[in-house]
Amino acid sequence: MIRRRVGQKTRLWWEDAIGEAFTAIAARPARAFLTSLGTLLGVAWFVIALGLVSTASGQVAASFADRLATQVTVRLASTGPAPAAYPYPADVSRRLDALNGVVAAGVYWQVKLAGPVTVSAAPRTAGQPGASQPGSGPAVIAASRGFLAAAGVQVSQGRTVSAWAQAHAAQVCLAGSAAAKALGVTDVRGQPVILINNEPCAVIGIVAHAVRRPALLRSVMLPDSTAVALWGAPDQQAGATPTVLIQTTPGAAAVVGRQAPYAISPARPGQFRAIVPVRPQRLRDQVTGTLTSLFFALGWVSLAIGTLSIGSVTWLSVRERSAEYGLRRAVGARRRHILAHVVAESAILGLLGGLAGASLGVAAVILLARSRQWVPVIAPLTVLPAPLAGAAAGMLAGLIPGIRAALAQPATALARAPAS
Repeated sequence: MIRRRVGQKTRLWWEDAIGEAFTAIAARPARAFLTSLGTLLGVAWFVIALGLVSTASGQVAASFADRLATQVTVRLASTGPAPAAYPYPADVSRRLDALNGVVAAGVYWQVKLAGPVTVSAAPRTAGQPGASQPGSGPAVIAASRGFLAAAGVQVSQGRTVSAWAQAHAAQVCLAGSAAAKALGVTDVRGQPVILINNEPCAVIGIVAHAVRRPALLRSVMLPDSTAVALWGAPDQQAGATPTVLIQTTPGAAAVVGRQAPYAISPARPGQFRAIVPVRPQRLRDQVTGTLTSLFFALGWVSLAIGTLSIGSVTWLSVRERSAEYGLRRAVGARRRHILAHVVAESAILGLLGGLAGASLGVAAVILLARSRQWVPVIAPLTVLPAPLAGAAAGMLAGLIPGIRAALAQPATALARAPAS
């Protein structure tokens, strides 16, 4: 027996497949919404996950940049010839300020003399209430104006040391909040006088914050020129070693640390040693990498769940519409046409769910970031491919139900149709 095909092979144009898919979606809006809901939620969470990891990574980088590697300390090197009592040039602050990335720089040292340094609020004898015992009073810090700026000193009362007081070695000082409380100084409007080794010093301000040197709150600070005029150059035998503090912009500490010794002394840079805090680049990269891998995993899992959701609903839809597909096969539709119809419908639903999910995800990232007072960071490459990912998930989800519908025999499919 010779079998011959009757008529020509039917063809399905892609615009016809898309038009039929839209017609089927419009005919069953409730089922279409339930089918695309899984993709909507999956794509939304995918965009949220990637948006949150970008935002969190930016916040981590900003936090590390703000808190680390923003200061450099320059001290005398332990090797080499014995340095002078005051080894820095008079214009050391100006030289360092000229470097790119330097915000403020200045010299400081703790005043240490051959005998104990005492601080008191009034000329009292030892043993009377309020008198400072030897070695028990606040530390006395000789500080330039540049150091006060580099240390982030902020006064709650009064004013800081002026350029005039620095130039004329005025006997004025700042008291840290803890030191002022111990000395009984609560108001500086009358410029109360304290005694440092029986040398009078007018308190012109109370320091409330010292961002980069919190120990200054327990100290008394006077201009370095005043300390030199009263007690001479720093006594290194007593342990008074002058040090330079440099505040830099975020990320510039390493470069400034290499240039600072040459800026201080171009002829003998080796006698100075710059100490730069270790940059935790590896720690920051590890934190960012962990966040990225975690959120990526959550995003792909959510997208897989959305794909399974579309696949399950599409599978049920194919079973319910088996008579329709059997009728299509009976009037000449080929298996590939049935497969194309199911996959096209599923892909369109995935595309629509992807568009809605991407919009929902972007809005959620912005709201979550604003609630945490973060700057939302959303990469375009994260949002733009999201609808395409939804369409791809829909195509993948509709592939197996489409194959099942295409392989069904027309007679069997029509026989299962319910009687009207």
